[in-house]
Amino acid sequence: MENDVKTIFLAEGEKHVLDALRLMIGQRTEIKIVGEARSVESLLAQVCRQAPDLILLDWNLPGLYPQRLIRTLRECCPAATLAVLSVKPEDEKTAKEYGVDGFISKQLAAEAFLAALQHILARSERKSEDS
Repeated sequence: MENDVKTIFLAEGEKHVLDALRLMIGQRTEIKIVGEARSVESLLAQVCRQAPDLILLDWNLPGLYPQRLIRTLRECCPAATLAVLSVKPEDEKTAKEYGVDGFISKQLAAEAFLAALQHILARSERKSEDS
């Protein structure tokens, strides 16, 4: 399972951030973007049909009620890793309390952002190998 391409779904409310994520992640051969959403409704409509390996979730996504959304995502995509994106460092604690698997600051430089993303993917792969 080492060399598989990981599938990732981008859920980001701001178009310019979504464009930047697509550009940055799209250059990685080991990661394939399988969908994008700019609202919770669009996210759920897409990921529940075909679950990705990782969902990158904007903590300020329009329509986001964390408790309800995270529970719904866990039900429809139990194997997917959930990682939250936010500009506010204090959101990390709240997001983790809701049971997400990782947190990435939107303020990181591209290299650091991709390193954090790789770390979350590697951790989720180890977790699935252990189970």
